[in-house]
Amino acid sequence: MPTQSNTRRHSVAVPGHLADRVKAFQKRLRDDNLDGMILTNDRDIRYLTGFVGEDSWCWVPAQGSKPTVISDSRFKAHIPQEAPHVRVCMRGTFDRKRESLADAAARLLPKDKINRIGIAPGHLSLPTRKAMSKTLGSKRLHEYDDGLLHQRSVKDKVELASIRKAVKIQQQAFMDTREFIEVGKTENEVAAFLEYRMRSLGASGPGFNSIVAFDGHASHSHAIPGSQKVKKNSSILIDWGACVNGYRSDMTRVLNMGKPKKHIAEIYKVVEEAMHAGIDAIGPGVSLKEIDDASRNVMKKHGHTLDHGLGHGIGLNIHEQPVIGQHDDRFLLPGQVITIEPGIYLGDRGGVRLEDDILVTETGHKNLCDLPTDLEWTII
Repeated sequence: MPTQSNTRRHSVAVPGHLADRVKAFQKRLRDDNLDGMILTNDRDIRYLTGFVGEDSWCWVPAQGSKPTVISDSRFKAHIPQEAPHVRVCMRGTFDRKRESLADAAARLLPKDKINRIGIAPGHLSLPTRKAMSKTLGSKRLHEYDDGLLHQRSVKDKVELASIRKAVKIQQQAFMDTREFIEVGKTENEVAAFLEYRMRSLGASGPGFNSIVAFDGHASHSHAIPGSQKVKKNSSILIDWGACVNGYRSDMTRVLNMGKPKKHIAEIYKVVEEAMHAGIDAIGPGVSLKEIDDASRNVMKKHGHTLDHGLGHGIGLNIHEQPVIGQHDDRFLLPGQVITIEPGIYLGDRGGVRLEDDILVTETGHKNLCDLPTDLEWTII
């Protein structure tokens, strides 16, 4: 006999911060004449509902009822804990065959009541897109730029609290790691200790794969830690972050085993000046290009170029909107959290990059990081 898990309704009130996010999203859906949208991106689902699971979808109606998470038995216990306020549609079993997400969505959304369904093609594989067209009907599906990337770029108080905690944890873990480093330690050992300390201090894990790079390896902007050992007078570049409640932090510092080499000291001072020039330029209504120019012009003045973007937003993803670059005239908004990370790389001679996380405020900005950046502090 076929079995089917029906949609469950919950009377738990939606937390205020999530309700505000959903309402803003629903207004866009209504303005664009959609009956609702099926979200397939894990981060977007977490942002609107608090549910952390994977391989699940979420139906957000344009008005009225609560979002519905479409999932399976693996997350039966998770959803009531993480998102007790949502409706739940569990995938059923028919003729001993597990229902697909697309089939469950079709069961949830009757054709006689829901005609215009938004989907984000950028988050769908071709087979999934075909399955949705088959079960839901291609005429009902409308590719839609849902605006969530922009909405997510402006953080609310709950999000900022998680980012602040992540910064606090990562900074303490770095200070512990600073004491751990000694001649003979490998990049892998330092990275492992750093990530261990972040978890010990309360992070769910690193915000991304930690970069620990000694000497010439530091000229690789996305270096992968290896077996290279730290030596006397080595320079050490560490780019790391913590993850708290899904939210990421992101910093970069350089350390020196003893007196810095002359060429490292020279570019360090340029990078430090460029970083602070970029930070000083931050404020609401300032264009992304202006901020990029502020740092880039310092480097140009000293005869150097910036070979990568100056910074990016952070949040549920380590790289989010906005992206700080040379050709973007969009403006910063209060509540956005961005990184500023200029760098100079000299090939086998090494490299220097510095990075802090900056909150755009109503009147200017606030640096969420407070680890020193002066050259003397880098010496261990």
